[in-house]
Amino acid sequence: MFNISVEKYPWSKMEISQMSVKRDWMGETTDNHAYRCFPVTQANVIGWSISCLTDISFIWNGINDQTGNNVKLLQGEEICYTGRGQSSVSFNTGLIFKTDKNVSLFTINPVNYFSDDFETMSSLISTSFLDNPLPLAIKARTANKEILIKAGTPLATIIPISLTYLNNSSIEINEYKDPDNKRGMANQSYGEASQKINQTGVYTDWYRNAVNEKGESRGSHEVKTLRLTVVDNIK
Repeated sequence: MFNISVEKYPWSKMEISQMSVKRDWMGETTDNHAYRCFPVTQANVIGWSISCLTDISFIWNGINDQTGNNVKLLQGEEICYTGRGQSSVSFNTGLIFKTDKNVSLFTINPVNYFSDDFETMSSLISTSFLDNPLPLAIKARTANKEILIKAGTPLATIIPISLTYLNNSSIEINEYKDPDNKRGMANQSYGEASQKINQTGVYTDWYRNAVNEKGESRGSHEVKTLRLTVVDNIK
């Protein structure tokens, strides 16, 4: 478990909340079928969401350079600025994160949110010592069009990670071994049974339940239900 605290400036327009499992595009699939995909729904809720309490809108003229003259802010000037250039909009988050010494904060584009108009820039911050508000910026992708980000839209997903634990890790690549073809036959049987059921519109839930097509245990998930919370001591 990570210990994370946040000091919030009184003027901050940012909100921190648990990531929601819901996505508009998933709700548009037949019978909400996408929500039956356990790897996707589990990824949806990892980390916390940072969103803005007010609408943000801007227009980018399509030019990339180091000046801030190519993005015009239409809404949100009190919390946004374009001075970093390169078709970006930066946010004054007013959120100072504090973590333990061996924990950093990984900021990424909100998981499984897709936009043709903008994308959040990823960053990795050593929040154990930084005494400044968390930097946050988005990059425009569509030129000569008003880009509107409605209040409450997740701007970023933040995930605490330990670089100390990750450092010097290695991926070892080995030759596939299956002398009796037992693994191959098991995988083929699983795949064929799964495909047959999925084609009927039914989801097997075998991976979710960590079982094979016979209902036999294949192991267990590290965490099946991820529970993250926010304790707001200001409200």
